[in-house]
Amino acid sequence: MGTMTEPSFLVTGASGYLGRRLVREAGMRGRVYAAARRPPVDAPVAIPVELDVSDRSAVQRVVHELRPAVIVHAAAVNPGQGDDETMWRVNADGSGHVAEGASAVGSRLVAVSTDIVHDGRHAPYDDAAPANPINHYGRSKAAGESATLEHAPEATVVRTSLMYGLDEMDRGTASFAERISRGEPQTLFSDVLRNPIRVDTLAAAILRLITTAHSGTLNIAGRQVLSRDEYGRRMLSYWGVPTDGLLDSARAAVISDSIPLDLRLTVDRAEELLGMDLAGVDAVLDMAPGSATNEPGL
Repeated sequence: MGTMTEPSFLVTGASGYLGRRLVREAGMRGRVYAAARRPPVDAPVAIPVELDVSDRSAVQRVVHELRPAVIVHAAAVNPGQGDDETMWRVNADGSGHVAEGASAVGSRLVAVSTDIVHDGRHAPYDDAAPANPINHYGRSKAAGESATLEHAPEATVVRTSLMYGLDEMDRGTASFAERISRGEPQTLFSDVLRNPIRVDTLAAAILRLITTAHSGTLNIAGRQVLSRDEYGRRMLSYWGVPTDGLLDSARAAVISDSIPLDLRLTVDRAEELLGMDLAGVDAVLDMAPGSATNEPGL
């Protein structure tokens, strides 16, 4: 009788906010290769792999050597993390490289995208809504979606929204908190609507998704819609950041025409497919026992 072998996972962007949770979740299911330009060194459940997804030859080499059963592609350059050229090389070209490798070795591929592929003018957006981005980040991620599904038609592209955690500040909240600590007034947009999701819930949902046969785009985001203003104030309050009158509200529509405003996503399909409650921010915070917790909000 043959022996059962544990499945292997390759997680790109493993050192990122979502990537580290994905590594932890996947580590409970099998062998994990944590891939990043600077692989995490504090992930005992994973094997670190140095990888720049914008380097096609490096991606092909790693994927063919490891032959993972599953690839979760979470590597990305987000606004403020690199110039437009770097953003395109990673988000667009890099996604194609990963999908090409996954297809070549038969890996189940889930790639993480964003609600910002939408224009913010035709909400709510269902799972199959065509991308129509209005800024460079959105265009790079939309191109990544297309490249993913061109090379790996059986892959799933997850469109998600703002990510937050209860054990570690998300990047956006941390940035606001840092500037507020220096006494710098901050403006939050009251007309930008999103579906924030707890990062632990998103990671758990993605790991459930790999066991399904779903292909194409799928929205996985929190059920509750909040403006960036409402969301920002809730997060700063949760983390006990004293704002001391340094927060103001404004309308993004009068500041820039490259900010998508209404990015509401429908999530009924994901909840049904995954058997999960994609709780909104208020429900998650209501369940928090008054201190940070690492348990996913399932």
